[in-house]
Amino acid sequence: MTSTSDDPNSGRGPAEADAPGASDAAVFADLEKNFGGALKTVLALYLETSNALSERLQDAMACAYWQEAVRVAIQIGDKADALGFHPVAQAAHAFAYAAYHDADDDDRPHRLRSDAQMVVLEYERFRLALEMRFRDHIAPGLRSVA
Repeated sequence: MTSTSDDPNSGRGPAEADAPGASDAAVFADLEKNFGGALKTVLALYLETSNALSERLQDAMACAYWQEAVRVAIQIGDKADALGFHPVAQAAHAFAYAAYHDADDDDRPHRLRSDAQMVVLEYERFRLALEMRFRDHIAPGLRSVA
């Protein structure tokens, strides 16, 4: 999400620069360069941890435990950010901002669920891109969070 405003929610939809494609290739090249032979282990640990966090986020969303949902979303974003995939972190920070700054009205739970789902969707996009690019590095049991 690309925005010139201080409000991370001002551009809720993904920007063109965040679309799959060339930016993913750059992230993948950096992963291969930075982790080399340890990439398989790094990806396995990342996916195992992030799959579990994504499930916790979905549970917190379902129960409207927004403080827990924000905490877990930030963890998911930080882990993806550390690997160079920033849209997950951007979605997590937009969700956190909304949770702490949006008006407390009847539509708030719907908006928060929608923002939290964006975190899950961005994570899923990254997970699928990793699976497609590093198919030989990812164990079949770690391929799906859904």
